[in-house]
Amino acid sequence: MKGRTAAWALVLVFCCALGVVGRSYDFIQTSRNVALFVNEEEATFVGLRVVFADEVAPLQAIGIGSTFELISNEAGVLTYEGTIIPLGMFEIDWELDGAKVVAAYWIDTDGAEWPIDVASPHARMRFDVPAGSEEEDPGCVPFAPIAIEFHGNWSKDPDGLPLVRHHWSWSDGLHLEGEAVVRTFWAPGSYTVILTVWDVEGLSHSLTEEFYLYPFLCEE
Repeated sequence: MKGRTAAWALVLVFCCALGVVGRSYDFIQTSRNVALFVNEEEATFVGLRVVFADEVAPLQAIGIGSTFELISNEAGVLTYEGTIIPLGMFEIDWELDGAKVVAAYWIDTDGAEWPIDVASPHARMRFDVPAGSEEEDPGCVPFAPIAIEFHGNWSKDPDGLPLVRHHWSWSDGLHLEGEAVVRTFWAPGSYTVILTVWDVEGLSHSLTEEFYLYPFLCEE
């Protein structure tokens, strides 16, 4: 149980740090392969079917907001039954050199299968917005042009292949290309940034973040 708890804690820290919620599937490699499924729908599902490229022996399966139990493992197809509530999480671990996930499906109460995208890349971004205030306070200065770095290097492809393009766009109309970019903001206000990434197969994924630049910049 101690190993299960430690592995699950690692996944939770990783996911929370990167803002993974918003993707129904994520693939993580530590000392083993980890498949993390998040129920992004409003429905409660009663099953999960995961298809691997070859036979696989899961090392552990654990969840939060889910009660899945493995009921079948035939020719690399794992079938779990139980429940998973909206925003519930379920993790499956297997050997690092094991077969990859090629398909997955939620199963609803009527037996219908809902495909989960396990092939598209995952866009992730990091950037730091300076501390600020609406009104001038001690330690604050009026807004001046400021350069902010935007990083997309945590974006990845579930197949482990390199991403071929990172495209950034902001709500004020600026577009830039690159895994990491720097842009200058000339005025305070609300902004939206979108990062879109593409893999070698031409599949893409976009992530949108909103942020606000204050009229006065302050020391943290």
